[in-house]
Amino acid sequence: MSDARVASPAPPPAAPLAAARIRLVAVSTVAFTSGFAGLGYEIVWARMLAVALGHEIVAVLGVVSALFAGLALGSLLLGRRIARSGRPAFWYAGLEVVIGVWALALIVLSPLATRLVPAVLPLDASAVAQWLVAFSLPLFLLLPATLAMGATLPALEAMLAPLLASGGAVGPVYAANTLGAVAGTLATAFLLIPAVGLSTTLAVCAFLNFGCAALLLVRPAARRAIASPDRSAQGRAPLAGLFITGLLGIGYEVLTVRVLSQILENTIYTFALLLAAYLAGTALGAGLHHRFAGRADPRRLTSTLVAATALACLAGAALLGVSDVLLDTLRNLLPATVEGRLGAELAIAALTFLPPTIAMGALFTQLAQAASDRAGGVGDALAANTLGAALAPILFGPVLLPLLGAKAAFAVIALGYLLALPDLRRPATLAAGSVAAATLALVLAPVSLRFVPIPPGGALLWHRDGVMAAVSVVRNGVGDQHLQVNNHFRMGGSASMRSDHRQAHIPLLLHPDPKRALFLGLGTGATLSAAADHPGLAADGVELVPEVVETFPFFAQSAPGLGNDSRIRVHIADARRFVRSAGKPYDVIIADLYHPSVDGSGALYAREHFAAIRERLAPAGVFCQWLPLHQLDIGTLKVIVRTFLDVFPQSDAYLAQFSVETPLVALVGRVGGPDGAQIPYPAGWLARRAGDPALSARLSALDLKDDLSLFGLYLAGAEQLSAFAGPGRLNTDDHPLVTAEAPRVAYASSDTPADRLVALLSRLSPRASQVVSDGNTQQRLAAYWKARDAYLAIGASTLAARSAGAAAAPQALIADIAPKLVALVRLSPDFEAAYAPVIAMARQLSVSDPAAARQLLEMLDRANPSRPEARRLLAVLPPGSPPAGPRRSPTR
Repeated sequence: MSDARVASPAPPPAAPLAAARIRLVAVSTVAFTSGFAGLGYEIVWARMLAVALGHEIVAVLGVVSALFAGLALGSLLLGRRIARSGRPAFWYAGLEVVIGVWALALIVLSPLATRLVPAVLPLDASAVAQWLVAFSLPLFLLLPATLAMGATLPALEAMLAPLLASGGAVGPVYAANTLGAVAGTLATAFLLIPAVGLSTTLAVCAFLNFGCAALLLVRPAARRAIASPDRSAQGRAPLAGLFITGLLGIGYEVLTVRVLSQILENTIYTFALLLAAYLAGTALGAGLHHRFAGRADPRRLTSTLVAATALACLAGAALLGVSDVLLDTLRNLLPATVEGRLGAELAIAALTFLPPTIAMGALFTQLAQAASDRAGGVGDALAANTLGAALAPILFGPVLLPLLGAKAAFAVIALGYLLALPDLRRPATLAAGSVAAATLALVLAPVSLRFVPIPPGGALLWHRDGVMAAVSVVRNGVGDQHLQVNNHFRMGGSASMRSDHRQAHIPLLLHPDPKRALFLGLGTGATLSAAADHPGLAADGVELVPEVVETFPFFAQSAPGLGNDSRIRVHIADARRFVRSAGKPYDVIIADLYHPSVDGSGALYAREHFAAIRERLAPAGVFCQWLPLHQLDIGTLKVIVRTFLDVFPQSDAYLAQFSVETPLVALVGRVGGPDGAQIPYPAGWLARRAGDPALSARLSALDLKDDLSLFGLYLAGAEQLSAFAGPGRLNTDDHPLVTAEAPRVAYASSDTPADRLVALLSRLSPRASQVVSDGNTQQRLAAYWKARDAYLAIGASTLAARSAGAAAAPQALIADIAPKLVALVRLSPDFEAAYAPVIAMARQLSVSDPAAARQLLEMLDRANPSRPEARRLLAVLPPGSPPAGPRRSPTR
């Protein structure tokens, strides 16, 4: 048996009714088990092939299309032969063995296919070529298993002959198979993959197939009488309807998942819940049809179900338009826990999927039963339905969604169902009229399926619904522009230019003389653009989502190097495939901030990816992996660090800047040198490294002025990182721990990014001798780090007080924080981050309390007399005197 979404029906002979019912229970049990395995395969195969194809959505579309194409071919090629066989149980058992054996073979073949893709697909291949590979690779790789799956369905229906005459077998077996698929979907995503990984999950599913085969071989069904099927022309109308319903049903699934990706968290669990809701609805619809449709007129019932399905799809599309409001409401009602957040996502999945899929399940069962009654077998019926389903990901994914937009594509689905009407008589014409009117109402209604919140006074400057994501450029009320992907993922913008540029400069400055650099993941292009500041450096940038690259002109101010410098080239490709492709080595490779909980991003933190990057580095090369600590819990951070160290034993960690709200951590790995060991940097490193005046000026504007400002960002070396990460499992393609564990922060977190940063700093004990060789610089650097850690702790506590609603008035806040910052300046006169805020506080105080401002500046000047700013400001303050009466001093 196979993908439970299309289990089937059929006819023939009669046996004693009691024995037939016992056989139905037994076969339904087998159908449930096989459905469990079938959806387990689908989830695992999509995850395995995502590594080769570059994106989870692309892999899902490719695997779904390949799965249904294999089902159709299996039913067509073997269905009639099995229908004529007197021993269908033996056929079924043999096919289950084939499925299991090929699933085990894919444990070895899938990594080989991953290595094959870069060889057959050029780096800058056209979109047509990339989609051709995305659909053809899964088709051929999975074909032996999927073809066998398609052939199991005719074999299964041949064993159900006693009850088919009354139409009693289609619904129960379809429902059992689909409920098994629901269980397989949830168990695979929530239990098996996190616990045992992909290969072992495949093995579990394979042994379920072997168990089904053994059950039927030990207790085979009785031989069936062989009847010549009646292939009358009457059976062609239901077959056409089955093709249409297969195409439109999966099309609805593709569109709904893409629309919901704008508001849901898009983790491995999100997609499992959506798929489970889809499958549960079709199973429920099949069960309801079995129970209530026995006495209804077939033509009238078909017309009614066609109209109900089309109208339910339209209602689902309308409901999607307010799904963001519904989701917020559910999140407010449910507890702010992982379970509560998952419950909210499940409720949204049920609201948008259950009504349409219940109608789809009933309509499928009605058409399949009609086809089997008339044509004498299930093979053609199944082939028609699954062939339509196989075409749906191709038509609705890369074609209709980008071309028409989601709303118009839903209208196409609703009108498309009218082609499944059995005739043009009165019930059908009434159904067609109601569907046409409802479709027009949806098209004209002010329902938007774009979820892009616009700040007050802001504007939506650009939007595109791509296959992999919805991409927007938004301007806020003060004129800052930012890039937004799938509504809630901000990918940088004009306001984050400082951080974006530092993410390029820091790793580039750690290499003595880089000539070639590679940037993986581009966002607004600002980080890649910063490479243009380094003379003699050529850089390649790789971005997966084409629509992201289209937004670069909106960010020309923060990414001026793009399009204007021939040394910088942009490639639209998958980062993993690009790294594995043949090419010259790079001196520096910089990987962007990948949101670890988003399904598919975990593969970019896998050991295999890090190892491929190491192979692309030149001798003495540097690899920098930026990590978003605001999107990572400490447990997942440990997994990533442990995995990174396994490939780059000599590694360091750096901060991007002193932010407690969005802290960014870099893991910097090196190759070459004596045993790969890090040699401490000599005194004056940054001055020599940034000898070009233009580069030096640019770095100064980013507060990267000297050795202390660069190495003051240092967090730890390999020894400290290893102690922090501790022993444990690695994140690999086969054991995607990050994919399974990172969603905890996305759904609910018990701490804040500031808490995580402070906790990380407390567990790391850097040694200055690991970083710089000069003794004086070592002493200053050690003091700098102490001041830095205390400064970040002050920021974290201030932010926590503000979040708790306990923020003090400005003067009280200055009185509390200013003395602490002055103490940090006294501890490390080099720590600019503490000195500058005190100057700003003194300017603010000078308006309302000049005497307090003067006292604060005098304290600051005594803490660091080498800096002139405090004395300059003192010189322009009015002499004044303290006001009469008690006054709160900023020194208290």
